[in-house]
Amino acid sequence: VTTQAHSAESFINSIGVAMHLHYTDTPYGKYDEIIKPRLQELGILHVRDSLPFGDLSTQKKFSDLAKIGIKSTLIMDPRDNSSSSAVSAVKSIPESVEAIEGPNEWDISPQLWYKGQNFPEGVREFQAELYLAIKSDSATAHLPVLSPSMAYAPNAPILGNVACDIGNMHSYSGGKMPTTGLDDLWIPNAKILCGENKPVIATECGYHNNIYQGGEGHPGVSEQVAAKYLLRLYFEYFNRGIKRAFIHQLIDIEPPSPKELSFRLLRYDGSPKLNFIALKNLISLLKDSKAIVSKSTSPKLLNYNLQGDNTNIHQTLLQKSNGNFYLILWQEVPSFDHKTKTDLVVPESSLTLTLNTPISIATTYQPVNSINSLKQYKNVKRLKLKVPDHPLVIELVPV
Repeated sequence: VTTQAHSAESFINSIGVAMHLHYTDTPYGKYDEIIKPRLQELGILHVRDSLPFGDLSTQKKFSDLAKIGIKSTLIMDPRDNSSSSAVSAVKSIPESVEAIEGPNEWDISPQLWYKGQNFPEGVREFQAELYLAIKSDSATAHLPVLSPSMAYAPNAPILGNVACDIGNMHSYSGGKMPTTGLDDLWIPNAKILCGENKPVIATECGYHNNIYQGGEGHPGVSEQVAAKYLLRLYFEYFNRGIKRAFIHQLIDIEPPSPKELSFRLLRYDGSPKLNFIALKNLISLLKDSKAIVSKSTSPKLLNYNLQGDNTNIHQTLLQKSNGNFYLILWQEVPSFDHKTKTDLVVPESSLTLTLNTPISIATTYQPVNSINSLKQYKNVKRLKLKVPDHPLVIELVPV
């Protein structure tokens, strides 16, 4: 089968993380000590946050992040900004902002009002004013505007189609595998908000690690499973053409407690969780260096076959600018038992990869466990693979 690869760069650009830089009485206040160094270590290029009007200190942090290549999607909410002040805030840090997002989860906040109206009328009116304000100013008109977010996808039809360029979803899978509800719930409802032919972004998604707390419909998973699910999530979303997915969120804002759900990549003290390490490994492995250019035209098609136990095997094919292919395989199956609150032991699937495109070197990796390679093969035409319930990355160097 001849398969078209996607650029590795486009995949890296589909990865984002949500933050709260203006929560200065939490670990987010330790910008220089924790936040900036950890973002650089992670290798992330996109963050999602909010910017209350007149918050000059946080503006400077967004500008500082832009200098190291990290761009921001900013939530504009009547609680923080008027539509006109939103434009002023964006114009104050033009090098930082890459998108504007509408109000956040007003569908579960009946106490929130805008011009005497709550959800959905108040949100609809603010979004219309925000869109018009952004598009009417030549300094901001180029920026895409995301729809408001819904905490519950079925509330999207209540709000209906609004002024936006990109549909927005908070596609939490409720502690289940990443594809749960994605195709039949989250994506269709995000398209209701912005139109069938508009792209979709997930500005919140992810998993928490409190397996004994979690509220109805959203139990936790272990740190190990959260790492597995997170990497699978980014590939599943990428395969569906979702423009970007922001994991919620970077760091715990409260000390550990029995009630803290801990949807984060870093602990309260700034130490990394397993999902941070796994994502760091994946980004490091797949990040493209355009300084390295292939001497010949890089092929964009890879001819290969997978034989064996293909049940629940999902895959993504990427290619770097130097011509190297990256075939990523995983089992899209449950990895956690919520009844027993234990990790499931998922047997690896045995597959044979036949390479019809000539390959000089093949190297395998499991970024959930390590950045180091597992095995390397030279001038190989057929590989025996064991595919786990987390991404197996096969780097293929064409002849």
